[in-house]
Amino acid sequence: MDHIVPPSLMFDYQLPIPRCELPATRKTGRLLSLPAGADLFLPASMNEGTGFASIGVGWNPDGLAFSFHIDGKPGPPTGRAGDLKTSDSILLWIDTRPSGNVHRATEYCHHFAALPRDEDHDNQPHVLVLPIAQQRDRKIESDPRRMLTRTHVTAAGYDFELWIPGTQLFGFRETSEIGRIGFYAVVQDSHLGDQPLSVDDRFPCSYDPSLWLPLELKS
Repeated sequence: MDHIVPPSLMFDYQLPIPRCELPATRKTGRLLSLPAGADLFLPASMNEGTGFASIGVGWNPDGLAFSFHIDGKPGPPTGRAGDLKTSDSILLWIDTRPSGNVHRATEYCHHFAALPRDEDHDNQPHVLVLPIAQQRDRKIESDPRRMLTRTHVTAAGYDFELWIPGTQLFGFRETSEIGRIGFYAVVQDSHLGDQPLSVDDRFPCSYDPSLWLPLELKS
């Protein structure tokens, strides 16, 4: 039975994320080394359904680190940048000036889609910069070529790592002083379905930053 108001929407959250090291410079192996405490509590776990993805987030004055672990997927990830709806992908929204009460994206809001494997790009990981509906303004055009990605296929799914330099996020330079960012994510899987960070697409999370969750930057 569906809840009129899902349990994940009944509470206020401020999720702490630890400071992390810069990404590795080696070409193989793990890109990121996230410390203990990087795994986020996923409010969606309070709703009906079983989750298949876990999310780790870390921060550094030079950027943001994300690690996604997908479990229970039959086979490696597949997809095409030209067909996101049927692709295995991870959608991310980031707000470098979260206020909690603004319902329209500002120039500090960013939206990305990350494909662990993109058939349009030699089956390599690929990041897209996407528009946000009704966004007031955009100060910079983020460059996916400056972002670092790495995919690791496992026996039961895959791990995906993403590093977004602060230079690709308008307003990020001051976030260490502000102490928080707004964040939302949806893991889309062609076999397992969609897993949101909190509420699902019955709510306008794709363009309303008041529904994104605050991440507290710990030192």
